Amino acid sequence: METLLNVMLALSLVGVIAYAFAVYEGLKILVAWGKARWKDDWGKRPLILRMPPKAVTAVLVLCFLAVAL
Repeated sequence: METLLNVMLALSLVGVIAYAFAVYEGLKILVAWGKARWKDDWGKRPLILRMPPKAVTAVLVLCFLAVAL
């Protein structure tokens, strides 16, 4: 019985990591899409689109960790 619980715990942890990775990839695609599609006549860009690439990566990693933890 204990082995079954350990397997279920491991599978749930893998599921959480997979979900967090999917959220990370989805946000990464959304930010890239927004940067490519934002028109200048729409006004000022949102903050996430004005940030340098390394800062955007840091924000996305923090989102990943928030979902994973």
